[in-house]
Amino acid sequence: MGAENSTPVPGGGTEGYHVLRVQENSPGHKAGLEAFFDFIIAIGNTRLNEDNENLRDLLIQHKDKPVRTLVYSSKTQSCREVTLVPCEGWGGQGLLGVSIRFCSFDGANENVWHVMDVQPNSPAGLAGLQSDTDYIIGADTLLQDYEDLITLIEAHDGKPLKLYVYSTVSDSCREVTITPNSVWGGEGLLGCGIGYGYLHRIPTREPPVDQLTPLPSDVMRAPASDGFTEVPLSSAAATPSAAPAPVSSPLPPPPPPPPQSMPPPTYAASQSLPSPPPPPPPAPVSAASPLPPPPPPL
Repeated sequence: MGAENSTPVPGGGTEGYHVLRVQENSPGHKAGLEAFFDFIIAIGNTRLNEDNENLRDLLIQHKDKPVRTLVYSSKTQSCREVTLVPCEGWGGQGLLGVSIRFCSFDGANENVWHVMDVQPNSPAGLAGLQSDTDYIIGADTLLQDYEDLITLIEAHDGKPLKLYVYSTVSDSCREVTITPNSVWGGEGLLGCGIGYGYLHRIPTREPPVDQLTPLPSDVMRAPASDGFTEVPLSSAAATPSAAPAPVSSPLPPPPPPPPQSMPPPTYAASQSLPSPPPPPPPAPVSAASPLPPPPPPL
């Protein structure tokens, strides 16, 4: 939700069984199924893309035995595998203890209503709704667009209404009983704003690491010969105000080479040494001055 990227569904299609309720301590609850967000799309190797008896028959075949189940989450927009153990003796109704309906999960992340600007002492405030972090994701009746929720609220003026609310703080759903009231003393029946549409969808959460599927082999990088794996660096991760962190190397850098003195120039065998300039002519000798000392030998 929020981002449009999603994991392709094995076998294709966008149909599955939408999990609407999960009973406490049921096989579905123990497997980690999430109401409203999860869609059961395959059991074993059977893709559940038609509304028929396949799901019931498969659960009966695997009663009291673990079975691999593929689940699509509209919250993370990804598929994960869970292990279900259908059972009749867990203490509740059904083999899984969940309520489901067959539908498409295409656009399932769009039908959420963002709670904003909760007023003090309003029906929304008294019900415990939180501004910005709470999202209404369902009710006891099917909600398919913005007007469905508004119509439902107006029909419950002065009467309690059960809503299912998701919190981004706790990453969990809860039941909220709210009593719309047109005369509570403020604006609206609930006393809060309701956002709907692209900008008010639940932010996408990354699936847990242990639920991620392996990357294709063509994007896996083999370790280099020095035992370290090469990791590409993304320039988008750096901020203008922060200097890039130094990249450590597995070995210290080699010391700089010692300074070397310049060798004396060498000359080829055919190249002669330059001749020194001729000495200046001797000064004339006068009788009054002594002779200068002889020049040093060359």
